[in-house]
Amino acid sequence: MFQKQIIKLDTAPQGFGLVADELEPEMFASAMPVQHSHSDYEDDDLGLYVGVWDTNDMHEAPGPYAMDEFMWLIEGQAVIKNMQSGELETVHAGEAFVIPKGYECQWQQTGYLRKFYVISEHPSEPMPASPTVEGIVKPHKDAPQTAFDGQAWFALKGSHCEQTNDVAYTNENGKFTSGTFGSSAFSSETQALPTSQFVYVLKGSVTLTDEKGVEHSFNKNDAFFIPQGTMCSWKCNDYLRFNYATLAG
Repeated sequence: MFQKQIIKLDTAPQGFGLVADELEPEMFASAMPVQHSHSDYEDDDLGLYVGVWDTNDMHEAPGPYAMDEFMWLIEGQAVIKNMQSGELETVHAGEAFVIPKGYECQWQQTGYLRKFYVISEHPSEPMPASPTVEGIVKPHKDAPQTAFDGQAWFALKGSHCEQTNDVAYTNENGKFTSGTFGSSAFSSETQALPTSQFVYVLKGSVTLTDEKGVEHSFNKNDAFFIPQGTMCSWKCNDYLRFNYATLAG
């Protein structure tokens, strides 16, 4: 059972790569690769899975993608083929992207790749008749422009702050979202986080304090995950920007 706590994600967790994943030949249109997974958080009731994964060369069997998945590439590059148009979309290390559930595609991998992943695969939600977006979605890394009411995420306190949020992807039921958030300096009261949230810090730093008073500080290029319902407060003393994926239970 994974606890509701603030989790710092490691690009190379202890023991990662020692035990290969069990794979089935029908999963691939190529020779079977060697892949490894490390789980940082799992919630089978929500169908929520967060962790680190790697692979070497492979072509997955083409077909509709079985889940909504947000990914941040740590190393390597990915090529995703649109099976309808034949278009190849490339994602490089240092970029985030989402493959929508139901998207007819094929992952074509050349060379080594490692990623953070956030998977939403609710056991009772059927495959959509068509994906929300016919292609991968890349949340940008630039400063977001869309004004955002931070009270939706934080119990803001103190002086006024300016917050923006460019939503890049929302799934069919509206529960899984990804995008880019930005804020001037702010602080919040301690409250239960309204959604599960993955964060990759692009600029600035932020300190989260849990209900026991323990501070968790994150800087540029750090990644962390907070399960829905975790009690915490947020504080940043300068401009903060991050890519995110959220899931509402």
